[in-house]
Amino acid sequence: MSVDESTLDVQRVLVQRWIEAFNGHDVKAIVGLYADDAELYDSGMRYPRRGRGEIERWFTTRFGTMPSIRYTPKSQIFSEGQAAVTWTAAGKSPRLLGQTWLSRPFSVDGVSIFTFGDGCIQRHRGYYDHLTTLEQVLPPLKWVLPRRL
Repeated sequence: MSVDESTLDVQRVLVQRWIEAFNGHDVKAIVGLYADDAELYDSGMRYPRRGRGEIERWFTTRFGTMPSIRYTPKSQIFSEGQAAVTWTAAGKSPRLLGQTWLSRPFSVDGVSIFTFGDGCIQRHRGYYDHLTTLEQVLPPLKWVLPRRL
């Protein structure tokens, strides 16, 4: 089965626009890339965000609490209807206990899986080691939690 190159080009453009909008903290541009009934989930969420309204609230909160967060793609793989992007996210954590000086730097590797339909992102899943991020933001966790191999 051959892959339609024009479809892959549309997917590449969507992913590139998503990365640019994320790094520019442009919530309106990000939300515009998702379908009306899209689903967004990453391993740091308690539940998936469904629909543009919930996705907009998620990114508004994310950028408001972590204004330095950036997404650096490492590799991208495209197939018919899907893309996988490996990345590093880095920035400073939200303020802890309302104190700016308790905000700590973090960096974590992960992967995003995008599913496309009708020229939009239909489904977006992000996977990363949330515990690694928490250990960077809250260093005492390293001494409290069992050592990982």
